[in-house]
Amino acid sequence: VACRTAATQQLRGKRVFIMPTPARRQYLDIKSQFPDALLMYQVGDFYEFFDADAHAASQALHIALTSRAYGPDEQVPLAGIPVHALETYAGRLVAQGFKVAICEQVEPPGKGLVRRAVTRVLTPGTLVEPGLLPAARDNYLVALAFGRGHQSGQVGLAFVEASTGAFACTAWPAATGPDAVHGELLRLRPAEALVGDQRTTSAFEAQSSVVLSDLVGTVTRCPAHYFDSGSSYLRLCRHFETANLGAFGCENLPLAYAAAGAILAYLERMQPTLLRLISGLTTYHSSDFVHVDARTWNALEIVEPSRSSTSKATLLSTVDATRTAMGARLLRRTLMQPLTDLQMLESRLDAVAALHNDSGLRQHLASLLDGMPDLERLAARVSQGTAQPRDLFILAAALSRLQSARAILANCLTEPLLSATVMLDPCAEFVLLIESALTTPDSADGRMIRSGHNRDLDTIVDSIAASRRWIADLERVERERTGIKSLHVTYNKVFGYAIDVTRANLGRVPGNYERRQTLASGERYVTTELREHEARVFEGEERIGALERQLYQSLLERLGGFYKRMRATAAALAQLDVWLALAEAALVHGYVRPQLTHAHELHIQAGRHPVVEATLDGGTFMPNDTQLGDTRAPGTEDSAPADILLLTGPNMAGKSTYLRQVAQIVVLAQVGSFVPADAASIGLVDRIFARVGADDDLARGVSTFMREMTETAYILRHATAQSLIVLDEVGRGTSTHDGLAIAQAVIEYLHDAVRARTLFATHFHELAEVAEELPNVHVAAMQVHEQAGQIVFLHRLAPGKATRSYGVQVARMAGLPHKVTARATQLLATADNSHTNTDQAPDRASRTAMRESHPSSKVIRDSGGCLEYIVPAVPALSESARDLIMGVVSLNVAGMTPIEAINVLYRLRERATTLLQSRND
Repeated sequence: VACRTAATQQLRGKRVFIMPTPARRQYLDIKSQFPDALLMYQVGDFYEFFDADAHAASQALHIALTSRAYGPDEQVPLAGIPVHALETYAGRLVAQGFKVAICEQVEPPGKGLVRRAVTRVLTPGTLVEPGLLPAARDNYLVALAFGRGHQSGQVGLAFVEASTGAFACTAWPAATGPDAVHGELLRLRPAEALVGDQRTTSAFEAQSSVVLSDLVGTVTRCPAHYFDSGSSYLRLCRHFETANLGAFGCENLPLAYAAAGAILAYLERMQPTLLRLISGLTTYHSSDFVHVDARTWNALEIVEPSRSSTSKATLLSTVDATRTAMGARLLRRTLMQPLTDLQMLESRLDAVAALHNDSGLRQHLASLLDGMPDLERLAARVSQGTAQPRDLFILAAALSRLQSARAILANCLTEPLLSATVMLDPCAEFVLLIESALTTPDSADGRMIRSGHNRDLDTIVDSIAASRRWIADLERVERERTGIKSLHVTYNKVFGYAIDVTRANLGRVPGNYERRQTLASGERYVTTELREHEARVFEGEERIGALERQLYQSLLERLGGFYKRMRATAAALAQLDVWLALAEAALVHGYVRPQLTHAHELHIQAGRHPVVEATLDGGTFMPNDTQLGDTRAPGTEDSAPADILLLTGPNMAGKSTYLRQVAQIVVLAQVGSFVPADAASIGLVDRIFARVGADDDLARGVSTFMREMTETAYILRHATAQSLIVLDEVGRGTSTHDGLAIAQAVIEYLHDAVRARTLFATHFHELAEVAEELPNVHVAAMQVHEQAGQIVFLHRLAPGKATRSYGVQVARMAGLPHKVTARATQLLATADNSHTNTDQAPDRASRTAMRESHPSSKVIRDSGGCLEYIVPAVPALSESARDLIMGVVSLNVAGMTPIEAINVLYRLRERATTLLQSRND
């Protein structure tokens, strides 16, 4: 239809349909198959865009927009780029969110229309070209399958790393689905996400769409049948050539394999060659790793800074001493997946410790890894059939280094290091195939296939060798024969070989010379013999080129059979690289091996914040201890002890740094790394929650306080006794009275119901009174030294509560005008005095008369010591009731803080209840 209606014109009053030319029809046919992509259409040495694609490409790439005539009545918008610049321009388009379909000439130009076909479609999640991918991080394509009907609220997720073939899936029940998806997307940071093109969506899907728009560069809507669980099951079985999915662990997870099947369907459509890389499917479960929600990832700055624009302000950058791109990617994945398996963690720590303690082993491993190319992605390019000869020689050189390295590393007695070393496969047959089939990239004769590799090729090469020698000798022979010393035999791409003679020597030209071209300086000639030898050479070169391409593709197919072995080797090298990086980071920064247990403890001696310490530029970080919990394992008693550290102190004193410090130390320990401390004994945690800092989401109608409460509610509902909770300034976003009440209620709930190890930082000094009522709440403060109105933050943690917030001093340090801070100081002093001089005491005479009229009365003072009350002895009241009344009238209500008032009311209510139940009054 597009072809028939491609162009119209008004001719002699009649509307006439103009049929497009064959070339135009070919383009329109191909374009109709990829309507949502920019079509890069190869025409000779250029890729060209037409119609609306030309306008879009011109604006996105800042290239000229022209036009081309197709027939006498059709001018088509046109923009183009050189073929050799494909990677650069295509990468820029994909980075801007476009899909790009590459349409190439699939046969040599000749008579008639050249056959063309789309060989691949570039999307953000399917890129494999080295120049378009970040070397140090994975480039994920994810798919989300949402449950419907009885599965409503459930969700399955699958991801693939197209450049390496890593393929995995998982699923979550309705109870944990929304937050789990958010956290997993934040961990993966996919370049592209696939979702079903459903007409109706659930509230969960709508919520997930908002998350996707925040965390994913490109969201692609796919046909709903891509996500059909039945079709996906069959698609996966067909791809892996299995009868079922039992071997992959997802047989009973329909939403997980529905998402995985959607990825296969998408790759079949976009780049079928990528399917060669997918040789297995891994099913993982959230319980295998420490649960970390999206907010916590941001707050702890594990791999991405939360506010700073520099990538150095992260835990990843602090410990990243990797030497290879594949090692850098694995370290990033490792930090984002802390483990809960003690045995696996001890194995990792053994490997790091062995390298940490053996300088010779570190040196040998470092020499192996230095200069090691990205075997993981290079091997994938071989399997896809897109590797260039230079890539193959780089691979061969790298693999050749492994044999000697294995011999050296095999002496290591540490089991995990030895296991990784065994996996280093030099792939000697792979190297031999390359060296026997290919010439080096800088070969003098320009040949790709080595002589002796193929008999037919050698025959063709030999057949034109004589003609090449004849042409090479022609200049010397003709100079001698004609006596023209300035005669030259030249070659031009358009005219081929020719004999150039200057004008001064035209009279000496032999009769068998045939003029081919007139030049400014003379004439250009050919001879019959030269034509014959030229034709023989050109024809032979075409045959050689075609045969070499055929032989090279055949070689790539054979080399592709080594993909699994090379991928295993790359994985082992990446793991060794990560262990070496962690060992070197421990040496450089002075980390120690943590003792990991299943106990309910968190004991850190002289702990330090790894990121802050690394960015001090020679300064000294003040270490602090952490003592939470005990050595009893959760579940060994009816109620394992809770342990809460209530941390007080002013802003800038280091509370938030301390909170993040402890959480980052736990993360390092549970990825199998040494930690920044003098000693550490850490009971494994199952979840880490961190609510640090305050922000809002006004675009979605969420205030700062509402967001704070929502996140706190999530923590209280999902934390367990094995969790680590980090809370900073809960209740600060509302009034003081409300905030204090909420903060105390949260502490009590954590103490009584959750029983998790908790760090709770607050400006509400009154909360320290809670420690008197809750036995496992410990109070500490960040110390401050004050002298002559100036304060120095010592960043040292000490038992006891802070007595002041030093807010005015911090405001002065921040640069507030002097008049503002002076007035604030004055107002603060007035407010402080009001607590001690709230009322005037009754006159002395009145108090004396009262005592004389009631000789058995008692005189009590309020808690502020200012007011005196006379409580007569009334016989009708019991001693308990009179004590209760005396307690009430003795209260200094005006001098109480809100939290003190709440505590007093609570105690009075309990005493009054006891009196009523006794029925004595």
